[in-house]
Amino acid sequence: MKKIVTLMLVAMLACITLFGCSDKTASTGGNQENEKKGGIVKIKYVVPGTEPKDYKEVFDKINEKLAADGVGVEVEKIYIPSDAWDQKLNLMLSTGEDFDLFHIMQDRTPFSSYYNRGALADISGAIEQYGQNLKKYIPGDIFDGAKIDGKYYAVPSYWVEMASEGEFNIRRDILRQNNLEEPSTPEELISSWETVMKNWKGGKKPYFSNKADFDPVSLHTTVLHRTYDTFPFTVKDKFFYVNQNGDVKSWIETEEFKKDAEFMRQLYTKGLTSPDILVMKGEQLKAQIDSGDWFVNLGTAGSLSSLKKNNPEATVEDVGVVWFNPEKEYLRPLTFKNGNAVPVNSKHPEEAVKFMDWMLASQENYDLVQYGLEGTHYTKDGDKGMKAINDPGNNDKPGYRGSESQNGNVNFMRFDLENSIPENNKVLFEANPEAVNSIAANFAFDPTNVRTEYTNIASEAAASITPIYMGVQDYDKAFPAALDKMKKAGLDIVVAEYQRQFQEYQANQGN
Repeated sequence: MKKIVTLMLVAMLACITLFGCSDKTASTGGNQENEKKGGIVKIKYVVPGTEPKDYKEVFDKINEKLAADGVGVEVEKIYIPSDAWDQKLNLMLSTGEDFDLFHIMQDRTPFSSYYNRGALADISGAIEQYGQNLKKYIPGDIFDGAKIDGKYYAVPSYWVEMASEGEFNIRRDILRQNNLEEPSTPEELISSWETVMKNWKGGKKPYFSNKADFDPVSLHTTVLHRTYDTFPFTVKDKFFYVNQNGDVKSWIETEEFKKDAEFMRQLYTKGLTSPDILVMKGEQLKAQIDSGDWFVNLGTAGSLSSLKKNNPEATVEDVGVVWFNPEKEYLRPLTFKNGNAVPVNSKHPEEAVKFMDWMLASQENYDLVQYGLEGTHYTKDGDKGMKAINDPGNNDKPGYRGSESQNGNVNFMRFDLENSIPENNKVLFEANPEAVNSIAANFAFDPTNVRTEYTNIASEAAASITPIYMGVQDYDKAFPAALDKMKKAGLDIVVAEYQRQFQEYQANQGN
């Protein structure tokens, strides 16, 4: 017995000598291996998009700076084409592929959806220990939107004022060319668009530019909602209408959905929407905006450099922001639009948080991640300005540019003072003191009890509801059969469960 105890003590002493064997090491898996490698942990950060030409050069410098600052983290960014993003990411999560951080688009697939699948790591402890800059530069009410049951499962990107949802961009130079006034109603917008389309002399017609969907937040057809008597309301998780009184309804069964669909039907039948709208890819739509061949964009878009491609006389003042009924309330449907999360299988959740925190530790760090190498990819223009350095070998675009929608922060953002659109900068990147949050902004629906029905209605809606909402099919003719399919797929069951959970959520808000 004494011999056994002696052997155990020797083993414990060896463990302490080599690895520390602390509780912290045991709970954060992978740190023992990390220490063997000199304390530098390599994490993989998965994002949608295309790898920039000078990615390796910039990230070599980022990793040098991380090492010099003693963060103990090295980062590899992995890019997935945007059109393959959902499919590829879901496969990586379901197969337990080895990566440590991934991007979240709340208006596309909210972090709660990943949480409900058991795909997210609880990073509360890591944020508490290593997230001082995150907590300093991300407002508390926005950070709280990344909580479920009091625990953090994501880090919001505080890069945009979410009350910007509900406005659209219009080309004022094109209005002038056609002797048109700025539209103040959806009817006036359609009429102006018809005139512009008729008189258009450009190479490609200025069609409505967006991917097909039935979610108004994703499509930004929310611009129409300000014209309805029932506003303010929002649509949560694609299927659920929620107003500020706390009423929850099936979105597709509302009168507001019908009005949206009728507006989109007019766009389609009048030739303002591409005949191929149901199969348009993101790259095609981005190319349209980048070419400058557009008249109206639901949401914000464009830069002076893109406008000038086919409009040499264009200025930054030629793109304006329009709100229907600007006297009405400004509503944030979500407290944050984008963010980043750690997959549950990550061996390095603390290091993922350390990297996100390091980006906000200094303007120097932020500039390096977002804008690349000073003198190669950009030059500074005053305190908060920057000028991009275009690369002739990269289609006259900078060889590197990060993504502030992925991990930006308004406290550090620089603006291209020559090319960015002033009205867009104001509506996107300045806090709106008159805005209010939707009462459902931080509500996270858990579909566990109705998982089969929820999956079924999502598949059915993509097939049956999207063509109606995009105006390709006539609402009156196609909707009854589509609704019947949705009911059979379990729509009523899912809506009832959503209503139940939301009522419980509201009841707990005062506690």
